[in-house]
Formats: sequence, C-alpha cells, structure tokens
Amino acid sequence: MLLIWLIRAAPSVAKFDPYQLNGGLVTAVAGRDYVLIASDTRLTNGGYGIISRRYLNGRIWSASSFVSLQSLHVSLPSVASEPSWDMQPAQWEADGSLAMPQKEVNRSATNSPDRNTHDEHILSSSFTNFDCTAPKQSIFPLPVLIGSAGCASDCESLKRRVRLELDALQSNFPSASTLGVQSVANLLQQILYGRRGFPFYSFCVVAGIDDRDCDGTGAVYVYDAIGSYERVAVGCSGTGREILQPILDRLFSESSTGVKDNRIECKVSGNNNDDVMSVPALEQRLGVAGSLRPPVRTIVNCTWEEAVTNIARGFQAVAEREISIGDELVICLLRSRGSESDEPSVDVINFKLKKH
Repeated sequence: MLLIWLIRAAPSVAKFDPYQLNGGLVTAVAGRDYVLIASDTRLTNGGYGIISRRYLNGRIWSASSFVSLQSLHVSLPSVASEPSWDMQPAQWEADGSLAMPQKEVNRSATNSPDRNTHDEHILSSSFTNFDCTAPKQSIFPLPVLIGSAGCASDCESLKRRVRLELDALQSNFPSASTLGVQSVANLLQQILYGRRGFPFYSFCVVAGIDDRDCDGTGAVYVYDAIGSYERVAVGCSGTGREILQPILDRLFSESSTGVKDNRIECKVSGNNNDDVMSVPALEQRLGVAGSLRPPVRTIVNCTWEEAVTNIARGFQAVAEREISIGDELVICLLRSRGSESDEPSVDVINFKLKKH
C-alpha cells in the first residue's frame, strides 16, 4: 500500500512542448511573366483566441539582400463578378517584411516624397531598367519572397537567420549579393535541414522570378518543416493547406482548359480525364540523365488577373471552414514586365475575408 501511495503522490512530469501552431496559410503561384505570393493576416493562440487580425511580419518577407523597393502603381481593370481591386505599391519594413497595406490609400500622395506616414522605418526606392543584355546580377532586380506559417516565433527566427546568411554572403562576396530564386531555395533547404533534430516549426513557400533565363518566368518552391521541397506551379503551406490545395488545383485546371462549368466528365478513352498540369511520360524522358523534367508543370497557363481571382476565391472558401484563417488576404504580385512598360513591378492587393 505504501508503494502504491508513493507512486500516486509522485509529481507528474510535465510534457515539454516548445511549439505552438499560430495559424496562417500561405500560397504562391508561378506564371509565364509573373509570380504571386499570398497570405491571410490572422494570428491565433493555437485555438479559438485571436491575437492579431493584421499580422504580416512573419508571413511574407523578402529573402533578397536589398529590400528598398517601390513598384509601379497601375490601376487594375475591373473583373466580372469581382469588385475593383485596390492596387498599392509594395512597401517593406526595415527587417525585410512586407508592410501591411494601409486601409485608406491616398493615390495622389502615393509617390510624394514628403507624404505623412506613420511608419518611418518603411523603405522604398526605384527599380532599374529590365535589360536582358546586362549581367545576371542586374537582370532581375525583383526580390525573392518567402512565405512562412506555423509557429510565429519560429517563423520570425527563420526570417532573421536567412537574412543574416544573405548579409554575410553580401559582405564576403559583393558580386553575389543578388541571389536568384533557385539559390535562395537551396539556402532555405539547408537551413531547415540543419535544424532537423529540433526543427523550425515553419512551413514555407518561396516565390520569385527565375534567374536562369531572360523570359521572366515565375518560380515557386514548397517546403515541409525539415527542408524537403519541390518546384511546383501552385503551392500552399500552413493551416488549411489540405483544404486550399485541391481548390486551387481545380480552379487553375479550369483556367488552363477554358472550362468554366462545374461538371466533371469521366471517360475511359480520350484525353478528357487527363490532368492538364501533368507532363506526359515521353516528355519526362527527354534529355540526358540528371536533367529530367519534373512530372508536373511548374507554371500555370493563365493571366495574373485570373490567378489573383482564383487565389481570392480559394481563400474565401477556406475562411468559411477553418477558424484559424480569416480577416484579410494580402497578395503580393511580382511581374517581370509591367502592363504599360517593360520595367518590373511589385504590387500589393488586399481582400477582405470572413471575421469569425
């Protein structure tokens, strides 16, 4: 009896759990001349408690060594069944985070040097001209963006670690200060895998303009918590990924085929049941060993206006079903060539989501 009493009276050992899932859903889409990355702005305590409804610092941030960027301000055309989009120039915090869009934008004072702003630490400057004859370092002045969701403290720590590595690289090798999206993707993989024993609880997507050609093609990489990654056309990470990913696959499949109805035809013969995003097996075998193409296409076959519409529709559907997603949707659009000029641009589009 004494032994049983001692066992019951022994203090229970508390389980060590350093992680907290703070919600957040990030996604990215790669197109022929653009790439976009999007995130909601709700920060939760892991349950029903909402810490912030306008949190963006650890969700979308620049992995480039320079963050003083200012995009072209272009008025977007209205889309059928969608309200007129309010397109704002992207602004950046001093730590590389994408600044939260202002609720009210004064269009006449957008580019004014003496405008009154509440954030003096927001940086901005002009782009250089897009020139395919220039060296690789100056071809793509657009930033490489990373979206991260999961544990907010780990996302913030990962952001500082990546930018510290890039600052050290710039100091030691000034000629390599502008890394392309593939190099940033490899760097992020190494950082995440280096912490595989005690990993960053951060699920990431990387978005940027492919620096290996002059076509301005978008590139998107999606990750898990220990660094496994692949290049895709549409990628999602974070809370609600299992809901959003099939929705976007369906929407972008419709955009590629031109099918706008909701009917799905299943036929034994013919090509009607083929996945439009898959690469045929014969094309996968082209080339020498080591240069095989991925089994899926890495860009979507639609305009950036359609991509923005599909992302907004997908997030609105997820916000109706997932308590950790909501409030606002921020989409950062990188275009290798603007609509009115050949200069690249970075713009931000803001949508309202459901407030639970």
